[in-house]
Amino acid sequence: MADQTDELKRSAELAREQSLTELEQAIGDREQLTGDREQARIDQEQFEHDKQRRGQPTTDTRLAPIFDDRQARIDREQLNRDVSQEGLDHAQEGRDHQQAALDGARVILSLPVSEQPDVADAAAIRRGAMERAAAARERAETALIRAQAAMIRAQAAETRARDSGPASSI
Repeated sequence: MADQTDELKRSAELAREQSLTELEQAIGDREQLTGDREQARIDQEQFEHDKQRRGQPTTDTRLAPIFDDRQARIDREQLNRDVSQEGLDHAQEGRDHQQAALDGARVILSLPVSEQPDVADAAAIRRGAMERAAAARERAETALIRAQAAMIRAQAAETRARDSGPASSI
């Protein structure tokens, strides 16, 4: 009876973890879609900028600073997007590892009791702790990447605000 209760608890916990993993994946997919749209916008803006630059005579020195400022802004947006994409890729890798662990747990739980692994010994517990520590490090690295992306966005916003201040008074 106690074995059945344990098995039900494990199955319920596994189902809850699977549900959370699927939710995280859905959120990650949405963030990736948003990033893809942002990339398409940046690419279109770069294309339009290049087209305008090619259409202007190279002797018109009045337009050069405007083109340079616009190109610098596009470059900052692209850098911001690249950093965001790196964070999305890292988060996806973490979700893939989590899904693999859930799949492995599901396989073990589906085995007959006689074939399930023995209770963990000290080495297995240590190994599990090391894996959890590595996962925590990956989450911390992802948080760092997201923080760097936020800093770049803030710097870009500050630069845009500073650049648009004098231009609006002309």
